[in-house]
Amino acid sequence: MIALLTDFGTDDPYVGIVKSVIYSVEKDVEIVDITHNIEPFNILKGAFYLVSSYKYFPRETVFMCVVDPGVGSSRLPIACKYKDYFFVGPMNGIFDMVFEEKPYCVDISNHPYILKPTSNTFHGRDIFAPASAWIHKLKSIDFLGPKVNYQHSLDIPKPVLKDNTIEGSILFYDRFGNAITNVGCTKIKYAIIEDKKIEYFEYFSQAPKNTPGITCGSFGYFEFFINQGSFKEFSHAKSFKLIL
Repeated sequence: MIALLTDFGTDDPYVGIVKSVIYSVEKDVEIVDITHNIEPFNILKGAFYLVSSYKYFPRETVFMCVVDPGVGSSRLPIACKYKDYFFVGPMNGIFDMVFEEKPYCVDISNHPYILKPTSNTFHGRDIFAPASAWIHKLKSIDFLGPKVNYQHSLDIPKPVLKDNTIEGSILFYDRFGNAITNVGCTKIKYAIIEDKKIEYFEYFSQAPKNTPGITCGSFGYFEFFINQGSFKEFSHAKSFKLIL
């Protein structure tokens, strides 16, 4: 199985072209679209969705992840083996949240299956797609290039515990307007954001309609929401406090 996570969207032909390159090598491979609707260039959101998704896939799945504002620059294209999975994409932080321990990675900037001529603006097609297909075919990354040390680069804000409060940050908003935070779920009394008290609810519809709340989201992190509304329209705050 090959799983795709990109900021390509679905209005343009990029996703279809990437899949066609993969199928030209492995015509019977199963391809799963995790999402192609990451906001353009939002590496942090891509990293969060990847770490929240990959563990549900079968072992030896190849994850091709492309949120790549530095495409064509000196940032390295890499392929990595981590635990029982393979990861292909740019070394720009997209894999930082997955790689809690040191992965085994290789530099694939000159791998033998690169499409020629190679575009400086579409490495997803020319470098990452053929590499992903051949990894799936051979269940290895060693043939793609020399070993390289993985470097974490993503600036991920960490929650701060102070007495009976946790100070947290909003990382991004999902398509429903829910604010996804950096604080893992734990027992709390309520939240404070922009001096407003936000009650905790076990699930969205427990809150009255159009009422803001905070809940434990499906990814295991707190989320601010408005029942049948958009928290993104309610508040643009970047930080908050949780009262324990």
